[in-house]
Amino acid sequence: MRNKSKSSLLVAGLLFFLSQAELIHSQSVPSTDPLIEETGDGLLRVDPLMMGAAWVKPDIDLSQYSKLYFMPVVVQYREVREIRNSRSKGSVDSFVPTDSLKDILESSFAEYFYEEVSAVSSYQLSEEVGREVLLIQAYLTDVISGVPPDVPQAYTTTIRWLWEVGAVLELRDSMTGEILARTADRRRADGPLDANLAWTFTPRATRRWAKLLINRLDELGDLTGRPGFWPLISQDE
Repeated sequence: MRNKSKSSLLVAGLLFFLSQAELIHSQSVPSTDPLIEETGDGLLRVDPLMMGAAWVKPDIDLSQYSKLYFMPVVVQYREVREIRNSRSKGSVDSFVPTDSLKDILESSFAEYFYEEVSAVSSYQLSEEVGREVLLIQAYLTDVISGVPPDVPQAYTTTIRWLWEVGAVLELRDSMTGEILARTADRRRADGPLDANLAWTFTPRATRRWAKLLINRLDELGDLTGRPGFWPLISQDE
């Protein structure tokens, strides 16, 4: 009976968090203002001298976790005005990406992040939730593209940059769903490059962002395993 009860708990938890991931995907992304000292979900900012834009639960202890459960990546695009008149393209800096360009961004980021999570040596990859399991989830937020629509393939169209994204990592306890840590970086895939090569260079950018988030995971582990890594930003400031 005890094993059956434990199994039922794990299945219920898994179904709950999968439904939560779908909800997050469709409705919202984390707040990542680097100047916020305390987030709306109770995380406190790590001293930026120790780590960049990062927020953690005050009593966080990642040493109790030995496994990672991979959650679906979430990609959220900034709303920009769609340019229909080619003569207006020179007056704007960012564009609505085509569906095919979105597809390569989202699929390559998901693939590379999963590969990077699977290769983390300090954790095992888990297929179920449990007491020693962290939920790990990556976001690309406020995504904008420097690739104009309807680029003629017969000509070279030089663009200054390809993508700009917010790369966000979240860690949660897999049994309770409690948020434990969040990191946020703003990154741009710079050019110059031919716009027709955007589909070739996008996976190179998403691989870099996936590796960046794994570096943040390692940094969080180093910080929380180091006695006295507090104080955070002073609450009196």
